[in-house]
Amino acid sequence: MLSSIWFMVCAFSLFLLYDVLLKVARALAPDRGLELSFRLADEIIRRLFVTLRWIGGFRYLPEGTPGGDLPDRFLIVANHQSLLDIIVVMSYFGSCRGVRLVSKRELGRFVPLVSSVLRIQGHALISRKGEAKQAMDELARFARLCAREGVNPVIFPEGTRSRTGEVGPFHSAGVRRILEEGGSLPVVALAIDGGWRVRNVRGLLQNLAGGRYRVRPAGIYPAPAGKREILDVLARARASISEIVDRWHAEQPSPRQDMG
Repeated sequence: MLSSIWFMVCAFSLFLLYDVLLKVARALAPDRGLELSFRLADEIIRRLFVTLRWIGGFRYLPEGTPGGDLPDRFLIVANHQSLLDIIVVMSYFGSCRGVRLVSKRELGRFVPLVSSVLRIQGHALISRKGEAKQAMDELARFARLCAREGVNPVIFPEGTRSRTGEVGPFHSAGVRRILEEGGSLPVVALAIDGGWRVRNVRGLLQNLAGGRYRVRPAGIYPAPAGKREILDVLARARASISEIVDRWHAEQPSPRQDMG
């Protein structure tokens, strides 16, 4: 437990320090804010994983690192377990420069560094309180930005974080909006696991030591055309992701206590 507390102190200090550095740098050189956000985000991702392993013994285990078999641009759909999924996806694809994510709007405020990076880089910030028009307008802006900048959009179709690690239903509205506004894109399914064990303070205290975060591609699908094909691709992607996650869960014991 002591190592978990020490990790949380170190991680919060890193995020706070880098957030201050970014704000000061933007004040001194406003035209370099975007580039600085990329550099600082990439640096803190690297340091965070080093700190996780050094202090907590928590391992990051990427499998099948993307190579030349991927399309030039693609839409990434992944299951969702914790806020760390954002950092994991960025790290898996080599840098935060090549991806933009759909996140909840609350992350755009009050989270050191994360909020600044999400706003500056143009990630989608979606309300979870049923504001459908705001969500669709934001996704349309987001999709056009990704197309214009040649980056890969990322969405978590479950819409919320899994409390148990099991993959929930995939919702299609956000995916359809991104493909309608951002152009036809192949779909890459990404399986993620480990975040549900450390999704809150209690989980960090109980399960950080010796834990692991795993990620690997679950499938690559041709660009779907129309609602029916999108639904079919999402169903196939969810099934592939769920199969991998279930297999990972079978390889290690469940936490001794419910994470809540």
